[in-house]
Amino acid sequence: MRELLIYVTIIFILLLTAININKFLQPKKQVLGIETQNTEREFWRDFVEKHPNYIPGWIELGDLDKIKQIDPNYPL
Repeated sequence: MRELLIYVTIIFILLLTAININKFLQPKKQVLGIETQNTEREFWRDFVEKHPNYIPGWIELGDLDKIKQIDPNYPL
């Protein structure tokens, strides 16, 4: 009985090892979203078109006049 348990344990460990090696050798899958269509500047331009009062977006674009127009008391 004890020998059977040892054999089953060894087979189980070898099976897990084989599965792990198989996963390691398979080619990596493509990660979605690595390449974006828009540059960061285009993203912020589109975002502030949809949300024109979002001051951090205007800061990213560097349009300080627009920020003062939205909120004259905004600390810059």
